[in-house]
Order: sequence, then structure tokens, then C-alpha cells
Amino acid sequence: MALPRLIFVTGKGGTGKSTVAAALACAMARRRPTTLADLDGRQSAARILGHQAGAAPDARVAPDVRVGTNYPGSATTILDGALELATLTPRAELEAFIQRIVPLRAISRRMLKSRTFGYVTAALPGLEAFLMIDRLRLIAGRAALEDRFAVIDAPATGHALELLGVARTIESLAPIGTLNRLARAVEEFLADRNRFGVVLTVLPEELALREAIAAAGTLHDRLGIESISAILNGVAPALFTSAEIDRMAALGGHRALAQRRRAAAEFAVHARRELKRAGLEVVELPMQYAAQIGARELAAMSAALAAGLLEGAAPPAR
Repeated sequence: MALPRLIFVTGKGGTGKSTVAAALACAMARRRPTTLADLDGRQSAARILGHQAGAAPDARVAPDVRVGTNYPGSATTILDGALELATLTPRAELEAFIQRIVPLRAISRRMLKSRTFGYVTAALPGLEAFLMIDRLRLIAGRAALEDRFAVIDAPATGHALELLGVARTIESLAPIGTLNRLARAVEEFLADRNRFGVVLTVLPEELALREAIAAAGTLHDRLGIESISAILNGVAPALFTSAEIDRMAALGGHRALAQRRRAAAEFAVHARRELKRAGLEVVELPMQYAAQIGARELAAMSAALAAGLLEGAAPPAR
């Protein structure tokens, strides 16, 4: 498997999407410099790493990773030179776009503040979301030039599908001009498995499995995305055989817990089989028995991802 330069991590709410994004970024940062970006400003993945805005320069954030200095001119933090945190917001991308097409700063600022410009953005639904996706295209281009990776802590599945489909909406609303050219460039980017890929996080549960398989179909068939894989999160071993559980008849609640544990392990096997049947490469992450994900749990997940997703992967295309 050739790894894309930019990996877009999404999944049903509660499947550990941000935790997986943080662990994946840590694993990739040990191969090449990596950017971990979130799209909603909450910095969930960064908080899992232990990073808080304004943290002290030597605060621990993950195994072998330390907070560095703020990257000049952007909402970005460098972690030990290998992992870079960034936050992308719709408003910031809109402002950056206007400044690109109107380089005179005084004029671009007046445009952004004008009531007429507000009407224009309202008439183009999805413009700010589209510019966020175009920013991902630029990040992937930078990653190729600098031989690095980017991991995106994306919104949950439903919102993510809308976000990834917005380029087609913009292309139909703006049949000529700059936006049309950008929309076509974004569609080409999303379809390029060397530059863009989606990772779906899944729990071994019926609803999460069903949503992931449906999302994979939409991503491939409707949006033309070629690189799609799944991370089956929270997989626990059965611990007891059926025969051993049968001998627990006198143990009451303990036997019921053992049965539930075995059923969960069996469903994980079923989920893996169904995801593969849907054409997805699957990597499993073990259940983390902790009230809160800390450095030890993150290291275990990062090691599992490195072994399952990154080991033997072809070098990324430049």
C-alpha cells in the first residue's frame, strides 16, 4: 500500500476518531515530519497529545514529543521538529482566499467587512467549506515538496461527506472562472490516491459498522475517492472459550460478563470480515482499559498503527 500524503480521518461520533488521528500522526512522525490538523477549532487531537494553547515549551505531550515554539504567522505549533499541530477554520480560509486574489491588504480587508461581500458568500453556499478542502489540497502539495505527511482530524462521517462533496456544488454554481478552476483541482486531488486518502474509524458495533460501510460506498462511488481504509478500534480478546463459559453456570453475573466479552470479540471478527468484503484494508487497534487516554495508551495505539498500517508501506509518491 502506498501511503497518501494527506490522510483524512473520520468516523461515527464516539468511535475514537480524534484519538486515532493523534496516534496515527505520532506513528507517521517517526517516519517523516507530519502535520496534524483539525477542522473545527476544538483541537481534540492536540488535547489528547497533552498540548494546550500557551503550554510551556518543555511540556510533555506524547512519547518522545515535546512542545516547541509557535510557528510564525499561523495557528500552528511545532512539536519537537517532527510533529506540527495546526487548526484550520472556515473564516481564516476565506480571508486567506480573498487576500490571495486581492493582494492589496487594505482593499481585501474592506471587501471582507463589506455588506455586499456578505451577500456574495451567502449566495455561494459551501464556499467557506470548499476553501477548507482547497487548503487541504495545498497542504498535501507542501507535504509532497517537503517529503512529509499530513493527518487531518476531520468532522464526523455525515459532515465529512458533505465537506468532501462541496467541490461539485461549487463547480455547478460557478461554471467559469477562478472558483471553477479550483473546484476541478480539488476534485482531481480527492481522486488521487497518492495525495489524498480517507481512514474510517469503526467500533465493533452494529451501527458503527453499518455507517462505515455506507460511507465507504459514498466516498468511492459518488465522490470518486480511491484510497479508503478502516481502523477497527477497541478490539478486545474473548478471554474465555465457550466450554469455559459453560462451566461458569454457578458464577451468575461473572458468567454474563464473560459471555458479553466473547460476543464482542466475535462481532469484531464479523466486522473485520464485512469491512474487507466492502473492499477496505483493515487495521485493528486493541481496547485501551483506561478512563482517559494517556501517554501509555497513545504509545500502544501508535505502535499498533505503525505495525498494521505503516509497516511495509510503499514510500509516498513525490
